This record gives sequence, structure tokens and C-alpha cells, in this order.
Amino acid sequence: MIGNIVGEHEYGENHEIRRGNKQFRPVTKVFINLVFGGMGHEKVLVLGIPRHSRNYIEVVISRKHIENLRLQRVYKPAVLKRMKNSDYEWYGNSDKSRDRIIEALIWLDPESAERAIDKFVIPGQDTPA
Repeated sequence: MIGNIVGEHEYGENHEIRRGNKQFRPVTKVFINLVFGGMGHEKVLVLGIPRHSRNYIEVVISRKHIENLRLQRVYKPAVLKRMKNSDYEWYGNSDKSRDRIIEALIWLDPESAERAIDKFVIPGQDTPA
């Protein structure tokens, strides 16, 4: 599952407008790991390129800073290598993994899940391909 860091959000008691979050610029693509999740997945482990570096980092951030959740395969060698060397287990490229991600996506963001499922359903089948 992937998403993008929010463009703008309110911060603090004074409702100050901030762009992105502490680690990532606005609209940065992040790869989301649902294996690690606090109470109700309020915080999630993500992998992405930070503000001040070109190397991918793994960091736990608040889910409210992520928008546009969707299902997408990972092909970038740098991302795959980072996932393989991670201390946490990332989902693989199997039907079982895809189904678990879709279940989580339905729970986290039903509208995004509907769009993701539509992309992976072959006409004439009731279940995702």
C-alpha cells in the first residue's frame, strides 16, 4: 500500500498551517507497512525519501499525515532492497498479501479501497485478480 504525505494540515493550539510533516515534504510518496501499527493504526511505519536526503528512510508517522491511500506494486530496486533489509516484515508479492492489504485498506479508507479493488478486478470475476 502506498500513499502521499498531506499538503497542508493544522498544527498546535494556534492552529498553525504546516506543509508536509517533520520528516517528509508535501505529496511525497510513501510505502506503508501495516505490520506495525499502534491502536487502530493511528501510527504506521512508512518508507520514503525524507526532506533533507536522497536515501530512503523508515519511520513511524501519524496516519493523519497520509492521504490518497492506494494499492500499487513495488518495482524500484532501492525500495525493494530497503524492505528486504528492514527490521520489520513487509508484505510480499502474493495473492494472500494483496488480499490482506485490501482488507486493511477497506478498514482504513473505504473510498480508496473501492478504487483499488476496481483496478484489480477482471471483468466477469467477483474477486480481485
